[in-house]
Amino acid sequence: MNAVLTQRLGAAVTAVLMASVLVVTTSRAAFSDTTVNPNNDFAAGDVVLTDNDLDAAMFSVSDMAPNDTVESCIEVTYDGSLTPADVVLYVAPGDLGGSGLAGYLDLTVERGSGAAAFGDCTGFTSAETLTTGGTLAAFAAASTDFASGAGTWAPAATGESQWYRVVVTLQDDNAAQGLDATVDFTWEAQNS
Repeated sequence: MNAVLTQRLGAAVTAVLMASVLVVTTSRAAFSDTTVNPNNDFAAGDVVLTDNDLDAAMFSVSDMAPNDTVESCIEVTYDGSLTPADVVLYVAPGDLGGSGLAGYLDLTVERGSGAAAFGDCTGFTSAETLTTGGTLAAFAAASTDFASGAGTWAPAATGESQWYRVVVTLQDDNAAQGLDATVDFTWEAQNS
């Protein structure tokens, strides 16, 4: 019986060895290939808006008399990489101050080209009127953020700029006497 057991054991070992050889031979016989797409990189674009005011106010006016009109120009430049973009003008909540003169200051804002320098509107040519006939207070109440801002400038390229002319006239109203106003104008760009 030992001979039969030895034969069976030998046959089993031989079968396992043959199966292993077949698996190894079959595994080595497979075709294979790969391809790699290397160095994938991602970077976000940006929206950059600057102006030429060098942190100076457009206006510093005292002793205005009824019907006095002052104007100032500022150049706004879009330097972002994401184009097109939309640029609007508004007065953010809390950026209108003073004792109430804003309700007596008529405001006209135009967008265009050709002004001489910051503060100097010589040569300005209007392309769009953003606001006219209303007061500074009314503009500040109506245009408080990007969604409600005024203007239709849509820069199509980095480095594009526009001039804005801001004209303020004191109404002939005795109630304006002795009042004052302060305001921060905000231009905001968002890519579209």
